[in-house]
Amino acid sequence: MTEAAAREVGRLIASHCLAVRVRRLGRVISRIYDAALADHGINIAQLNLLAAIAVGGRARPSDVTRLLDLEKSTLSRNLKRMESLGWVRSDPNVPRRGRFLRLTPAGSRRLIKMRAVWEKAQAMALVELGQRSFTQPRKLLSTLAPSAKTRGAHDGKRAS
Repeated sequence: MTEAAAREVGRLIASHCLAVRVRRLGRVISRIYDAALADHGINIAQLNLLAAIAVGGRARPSDVTRLLDLEKSTLSRNLKRMESLGWVRSDPNVPRRGRFLRLTPAGSRRLIKMRAVWEKAQAMALVELGQRSFTQPRKLLSTLAPSAKTRGAHDGKRAS
């Protein structure tokens, strides 16, 4: 009985869980961008980090994790590689303000150079998934993300 019931619940979750569907969709979309960027030695996660840092000219790691909804370990792993490639540098810790991330001139050039490649990947993703597929998640994220993060903070867990 327990095994059969577990199998039934497993099928229900596997076939209807929104979290599974959204995560799978995220991986599909990431593969579209990563395929377009592969020949240029960068992936979409790294390109998004360059963009996030570039927006403000400098950023604290905690700001980047919040903005991109990343785990600290994911940010740390990507930053280590990007620093070794000379795209990002960390300014020394400033008392009560922490350290700041900045793009190096090479990182700025990389970001600018990737614009055309990103635009091509964006167009491919739009064709593959349809324009409406992109509009709805953007609206949902802008309305749901703040409340989901708040709920995660209240129970001591990160919203996913």
